[in-house]
Amino acid sequence: MAKDSKGKSFIEDKFVPVAAAIGGQRHLLALRDGIVMIMPLLIVGSFAMIIFQFPIPAWYDWIEEIGWGEGGHLDIVVGFTFGISAIVAAFGVAASLAGSYKKPNGEAIDGLPAGVLSLAVFYIITQIEEGTPDSAYLLVAMFFAICTGEVYRLFIQKGWVIKLPESVPLAVSRQFTALVPGIVVIFVAWIIAIPMTYTEYHTLANWLNEGLFGWLSSVGTSFPITMFAAFLEHLLWTFGLHGAAVVIFPFFEPLWLAVTNPGTTSIITWPFYENGIWIGGSGATLPVVIYMLVFAKSKLLKDIGKVAIGPGIFNINEPVTFGLPVVLNPILMIPFIITPLVLVIITYAGTSIGIFPILDRFIPWTTPVFISGFLAASGGIGSRLMAVVNQIICFVVAFLIYLPFIRAWDIINVKQEAGVK
Repeated sequence: MAKDSKGKSFIEDKFVPVAAAIGGQRHLLALRDGIVMIMPLLIVGSFAMIIFQFPIPAWYDWIEEIGWGEGGHLDIVVGFTFGISAIVAAFGVAASLAGSYKKPNGEAIDGLPAGVLSLAVFYIITQIEEGTPDSAYLLVAMFFAICTGEVYRLFIQKGWVIKLPESVPLAVSRQFTALVPGIVVIFVAWIIAIPMTYTEYHTLANWLNEGLFGWLSSVGTSFPITMFAAFLEHLLWTFGLHGAAVVIFPFFEPLWLAVTNPGTTSIITWPFYENGIWIGGSGATLPVVIYMLVFAKSKLLKDIGKVAIGPGIFNINEPVTFGLPVVLNPILMIPFIITPLVLVIITYAGTSIGIFPILDRFIPWTTPVFISGFLAASGGIGSRLMAVVNQIICFVVAFLIYLPFIRAWDIINVKQEAGVK
């Protein structure tokens, strides 16, 4: 018991404060903000993709016949939502990062000019060829957005800018403020981009994609690293920290988004984690909600079940994590951490041997389980149904893992409500 207490004390005193500091680190927050700006586009694009690629041959043929399919009206929506994700990230990350700093007088730096400059740098570095989606350079966009944001804020904080009288309208003075850092940023980007035009890669972005970022994608989409990410995310959740915001969104989501496209060979994709592991939200807690609705004896669990079922169906589980609670609950912390790890193993193993299909299509994160599996997989009806089978298996396994723990917590609450010590 003493060892357990020491272990818990170490995590609370040493590990959690470090994790909280990482979660509040301005560069990671900027990356998160950039991803958040992309998500509405991905949701809209996913709806369009679902409509024109719904796996019913007659429907697909009809969509193609009326000119709304491949290269048609719906495909335009897909192309200009998914396709511009890197552009949006380039703007959002740089603007967020620069805006997180303050001038020497304490006034917040206006981050919008940094976002605009980041767009220019992105296009200079990538020199995107016709037919290549901007989304292929998502990691490149985020990397140079961080660089641009840092350079811009340095010039502002050092006062290396053109200063106009206060009588000049803000909209005008803002542009002159950005002029000097803009010239420097764009000139440097141009200088470092030129040598790559004489290589087989043609652009710096291609070189980075095939080199450093290609390696990062390979490592980040590996089974061991995904297991580590799942463990760390859910460990943080059990101590009240938003594990997804600290670990998944800034570090892993960009890597998983970059390999998520129809036909990808990567088993680990963003839908793999979002729709295959988060069954009802982080910790795969929807089975817990079902237990509380159907089997719970205590008033607390029954009430939480009624409140949590609606959000849980749409993968929102704060009523469970903070209401049950899971946070700092030694009984429920164990299955909350273990369950996602087991689901990663099941889904990865089944996909690697060809039983389950790769989940390679973006769908809204609020899509209910079973429907999400069907829509996130490619291929015909049979392939998509196997994705649903995967989710059914994971749901049952999650329920069985949680069962002895949630039942014990239920019994404890029954006794407490009856006044039994």
